[in-house]
Amino acid sequence: MRTIISLALSSLLLHACSGQPTSKAPVVITNDTVQIPMNWPLPLNHEGQLCHWVRNMHQDQSGTLWFGTNHYGLIRYANDTLEYLADSAGITSGRINGIVEGPDGVLWVATDGEGLFKYDPSMRYSARHGFSQLTTKDGLPDNAIWSMAMGRDGVLWIGTMNGLCTYDGHSFTTIELPATTAVDSLVQLAPTRITCILEGSHGKIWFGRDGDGLFLFDPKETGAPRTFKHYTVQDGLPDNSVTGLMEDSKGRLWIGTNYSGVSLFDPSALAEKGTKAFTNFTKDGVIQGVEAGAFYEDRSGHIWFAAEHQGVFRYDGTSFTNYGPKDGLTSGGILAIKEDREGRFWFVGLGGLFRFDRKTARFTPVGKQGPWN
Repeated sequence: MRTIISLALSSLLLHACSGQPTSKAPVVITNDTVQIPMNWPLPLNHEGQLCHWVRNMHQDQSGTLWFGTNHYGLIRYANDTLEYLADSAGITSGRINGIVEGPDGVLWVATDGEGLFKYDPSMRYSARHGFSQLTTKDGLPDNAIWSMAMGRDGVLWIGTMNGLCTYDGHSFTTIELPATTAVDSLVQLAPTRITCILEGSHGKIWFGRDGDGLFLFDPKETGAPRTFKHYTVQDGLPDNSVTGLMEDSKGRLWIGTNYSGVSLFDPSALAEKGTKAFTNFTKDGVIQGVEAGAFYEDRSGHIWFAAEHQGVFRYDGTSFTNYGPKDGLTSGGILAIKEDREGRFWFVGLGGLFRFDRKTARFTPVGKQGPWN
């Protein structure tokens, strides 16, 4: 008998590896499915993996690999040594929603409820091993940070549960945003939550807001109020719940949504009459998987992304190739994809960490003991 765990990836994103709830809803088992309530804690370890859920990863200027998890806080891999840093960093909630690096080599770590952590490698021998913390007491709009992007000018863009702000290394500046206007919005957590942020190649800022579509503005604009371009389903967006963004080398915007999969936005098409600016691959039936994200463009110019319960896809400009359990990828919930400078190709998400071998087109799970190389 085939057993399926039936639980939306969005629910897992919010609750995986969470602490023990005060009350438990029952697990409902039928002949072919297992329905798990959103607040039911998932096991923390998964077949020897780093932990059950790795949310994101980053390779810093020194070559060190950093992993943000859903329970164990930060994990660092350097010089053949794996370190779990939640205690030394002072991160108690465990959930890491983002890791970005500034031009000065300083790392910024987004947490769900504990604000923003700064890691300065020059201070690694200090009492807190280089970590310091910034919260609402320091001017952050909300301690729950859901998205981040590092600007080319070194300014950090931060998306919180309560809006958008910047941090210039000295102070926070809140960005005044337009009121919610999407008519068919499906708000997942809060209408003020900034789900994703991207600085485009022309210096403009893209961001998604919970259930309210896609926004674009120029941070250099000096007029007041600031001008925002707002895209919703009425403009061709497949879904107003935008959860992931990536600009490719051709200047096109890849968009992941919560309920309608993947869309490709071509700004140049806006100037051509009769041409669609949005190409909605999932909604048009080209690929499957309604919740999508984790976009990455590899060195060959191919686009990779993950889709809920569908593994990952690779787009070569003409067609899509799907990878899943048959290829060694046992995770149906990949959250981040990254090539490192050594050429290793990493995939992280539900089930931990995986490495992809281009020669064999196979995925290998990577646990605490490796294999790392």
